[in-house]
Amino acid sequence: MSGKTDDKRIRVALHVHTLHSACAETRIEQIGDYCREKGIDVIAVTDHDAISGALMLRDMAPDLRVIVGSEILSADGEIVGLFLEEDIPTGLSAEETCERIKAQGGLVYVPHPFDPLKIRRLKRGPLMRVLDYVDIIEVFNAKLNLPVYNVVAARFAFDYGKAGAAGSDAHYLEAIDVCINEMADFSTPQEFLTSLHTARLTTVRSYPMRTWWIGFKNALKGEGHHLKRYGRKPHC
Repeated sequence: MSGKTDDKRIRVALHVHTLHSACAETRIEQIGDYCREKGIDVIAVTDHDAISGALMLRDMAPDLRVIVGSEILSADGEIVGLFLEEDIPTGLSAEETCERIKAQGGLVYVPHPFDPLKIRRLKRGPLMRVLDYVDIIEVFNAKLNLPVYNVVAARFAFDYGKAGAAGSDAHYLEAIDVCINEMADFSTPQEFLTSLHTARLTTVRSYPMRTWWIGFKNALKGEGHHLKRYGRKPHC
């Protein structure tokens, strides 16, 4: 299939977390059936600092097209890498994080860049430093605290000629399809990027408070990706 096909549009869900993120509750085995039910053709799983959830889903649901990604905490803020095959260490500079994404043939995606309540966001200074590396700006994040910051992100993407994406930032199953990118089909990362430039974004807001509660609940239950630091596997 080629991104050049005009009459075939697919439904793509971006910026999705699973139980491999400490602040999410979606189990890998739930995602395939949910995506089939909702008509989602492609899903980008971008757990915090790990591609393990995406790889597991790719193996578990071979009929679902999975973009392997990760939301990486650089020394300057969070940066999403798409189309990855290996984990990227945390704590690197924004520049080195972007370089390592590119070295894997991946795309650099900046999530929720302008919401001041997203304390781990990539702030404007570092963003401008790595702008030449950036492929995609998240112009709609479903769980921003104030929707005006999506408007700011959309204007930024337009001004600098970057592809804009809608990200559900889903931390629970029902949030996966609150944002959908309807776009021409693709077969490579570059075709994906080209298609995204002309995508139609279907957007609905989600609920930030539920995400905060999930992180607290996971800590109480002993679940979440952060447990790998202590030699325990997340329950998936």
